[in-house]
Amino acid sequence: MNSNVIGYNSNEVRELREKINNSAKQVAQKIIERLHSEIIVPMSKAWYAPEAVEFFNGFGKVVAQSSETITEAFQSFNRAVNEAANNWAENTGGQAPTLASIEPVDMTLSVGEIQDNYNGNVMIDESQAQTVANNLGQVEEEIKSDLKSISDQLSADAAFLGDGQSEAVVQCFISVNIQVGLIFKFLSNNGNGSETSLQYQINKAVTKYKEVAAGIKTAFNNNTTN
Repeated sequence: MNSNVIGYNSNEVRELREKINNSAKQVAQKIIERLHSEIIVPMSKAWYAPEAVEFFNGFGKVVAQSSETITEAFQSFNRAVNEAANNWAENTGGQAPTLASIEPVDMTLSVGEIQDNYNGNVMIDESQAQTVANNLGQVEEEIKSDLKSISDQLSADAAFLGDGQSEAVVQCFISVNIQVGLIFKFLSNNGNGSETSLQYQINKAVTKYKEVAAGIKTAFNNNTTN
């Protein structure tokens, strides 16, 4: 189409809603895949304890709660697209599309691999657990990279024609994905290890086990010398 054309296409705007909806699903899927492969699987081989099961069940609930926030982020963008098309309709007498809401995304994280013991052993592998904790900043970056790849797939050229409209739509969509990525800063808190971060909590568990072991060792040594 001629590059000087300016306008919109209501049918393509409806198609754009489908792209947004599918992108939201892809975002949720990518995040869950990252959290499962980079955190749950390696920690299931590092920490065996009833408290580990309880801890990661709680972590799963925190992740699940992000579903509403992520869905609303994409729904807000969907509303903006709908309003832009309606603006064109009001000013041109064209068709005003009504876009369906974005479907709630599924942020269910499977944590079933976490076990309360390993052959009767209740334990934590200090090295493996700290490796996972130290990698959480990288996990955050990988999530951001995944979301950027999804953002790069969106095109609004057929829905909003000319005068930089489609580029503005895409830039807005990129900002939505950036905001979604920021939800998961709590993994490492940008590597600062805040007490609310997952990184801090894993390291705290390692420290506790070491302190318990040291205390028991000291108690036995004291009994030996008495």
